[in-house]
Amino acid sequence: MEWITTKRVTLLHLLFWSCVFIFSTASASWFYADTQELFEVYVFRVLLQILVAYAIILFLVPTVLNKNGGVLFSISVLVLFGVVHAFCTIYLVHYLIPTYPSTYEIFLKRFDAANFQSIYFNFNQFFSKSLYYAYPCIILMAISFYREKQLLLLVHEKKREAELNALKNQLNPHFLFNTLNSLYLLALKKSDKTVRVIENLSHILDYMLYRCDKKYVLLKDELLLINKYIELEQIRYGKRVNVTFDESITGNEKIAPLLLLTFVENAFKHGVTEEIKTASIEINIGNKQGTIFFKLSNTKPKASGQISERKALGLSNVKKQLELLYPDKYRLNVVDMSNTYTTELELCL
Repeated sequence: MEWITTKRVTLLHLLFWSCVFIFSTASASWFYADTQELFEVYVFRVLLQILVAYAIILFLVPTVLNKNGGVLFSISVLVLFGVVHAFCTIYLVHYLIPTYPSTYEIFLKRFDAANFQSIYFNFNQFFSKSLYYAYPCIILMAISFYREKQLLLLVHEKKREAELNALKNQLNPHFLFNTLNSLYLLALKKSDKTVRVIENLSHILDYMLYRCDKKYVLLKDELLLINKYIELEQIRYGKRVNVTFDESITGNEKIAPLLLLTFVENAFKHGVTEEIKTASIEINIGNKQGTIFFKLSNTKPKASGQISERKALGLSNVKKQLELLYPDKYRLNVVDMSNTYTTELELCL
């Protein structure tokens, strides 16, 4: 596999330099009357471009720029261009001008003399040639930077997906444990409502195993899941809890799975289980201008002094999912009063 990747990269580089050569010769063919001269000029120039590109990318960047900073790197690049310009000038003065004098007749009028010193130390000549020999290197570095950026984005996305899957794997057993415990208590009482609980639990398991494996799901499916869970818990607690659920929403919006369910689950776990008298849970959900508003209020048992337990596994996972899926697009507000506990969540879709 590594050999195949190396071969592919080599072929891509060969293709790139072939394109550079073809583009250069095609754009300058009008200047040269002889095809052999055109070939001799641009084979030499492309070789120098290759030298500049790989000297910078493979040597100067990793060994000078990454270790010693930009000043030494800039000096090194200038020295490299000075050496390359010297090769170019020597080739021009000692081979091209004597071999093809008519081509360079007008060109040589820019200089005081047709010798190495006059051409080499001309700033305009050095600057223009340096840009010419540098442009393929700039293109290669831009492509490399883009590929590295895309790779980092891919790695980040894979990491985020892995974190979300890990959070879901932690959340599901946490929820199932509480639900199965409710079923166990009903079975001990030999309640006639056990069948209904099993039916609701079957729906919940089917949803959690097969329908919520995506990053986002339809809100109406989540609301149906919550209603099934509420019905299950109402069967368990009976008259010990009053639940109102206002769904002022179409349900066609999409939302991360199991987010809202955890708040409802915690309301029953901490607001009803420990309550001696009748507990109350009020849930409101709506959509206004692309923002989902979710509010849950429940009574708080007077005997409970451990309301901080809400920050345990389930709620902690929800907060992590919000950070991953809705960065800077959500607002979570918890109001802890003496007799009520309110959770307010806003999600910008």
